[in-house]
Amino acid sequence: MWEIRNLSKCYGQVQAVKQVSFELKMGETAVVLGESGCGKSTLLRLIAGLQKPDEGSVTRDGQPLSAKLYKRDIAMVFQEPALWNHMSVKENLLFGCPEKNKARRNDLVREVAGELGIGELLGRKPDEISGGQARRAAVARALLSQRSLLLLDEPFTNLDPEIKSRTIRTVQKYCGSCAILLVTHDSSEAGEFGARIFRMKAGELESVPGD
Repeated sequence: MWEIRNLSKCYGQVQAVKQVSFELKMGETAVVLGESGCGKSTLLRLIAGLQKPDEGSVTRDGQPLSAKLYKRDIAMVFQEPALWNHMSVKENLLFGCPEKNKARRNDLVREVAGELGIGELLGRKPDEISGGQARRAAVARALLSQRSLLLLDEPFTNLDPEIKSRTIRTVQKYCGSCAILLVTHDSSEAGEFGARIFRMKAGELESVPGD
C-alpha cells in the first residue's frame, strides 16, 4: 500500500499542490485527470522524490521512503522520453533492469521491445528514432526496471490510437502486480486502463463521482 498524505508544494505565491491525500494498493491503477498547469506533474515528482514537498509525506506500508531515489522502488516515465543519447536504445532499456542473468536480460529486452513494436530499433541511438518510438522506449525502460510503483506523466501523448492501445495493454501486462499512477488530460486513457479516477484542479485533488 502506497500512502500519500497531505502533500503540498508552493512555487512562490503559486500553490502547485495543495494538501493531496490518497492511497494506492498494489495491483491498482489510478488516473489523475486535469488540464495543463493544474499540478499533475508536480504531484508525480513529489511522489518520486525528485522534488521535496513543503509538507506531507509518501510512505509504503506505513514506512517512510528512502531519500535515495534508486531505493524508493519507483519508476517514472516523463512527458519527454529522457533517454540517454550516448547509449543505444537497448542500453537505455537495460539500464536499471534488476535481472542478473545476461541471457535472461537480453530476452526480456527483446520481449518487451517486441510487445511495444520497437524491437527493430534496439541498435539505434535515441536521436535516430522518432518521438513516438522514443516514448515507447521510455515506457519499456520503466517496465524492465520492475519497480513496485509506476508513475506515468502523459507518456502516450501524440501516439496514434492503435499504438496507444497497444502500449497501454503492454503496461498492464508487465505491471499487473504493481501500483500505477497515470496523469493525463485525456479521459479516454482512463477508460482504457479501467482505473480509479481523480480530477486535479488548481493543485487540489478530488475523486470523480462513480469511482
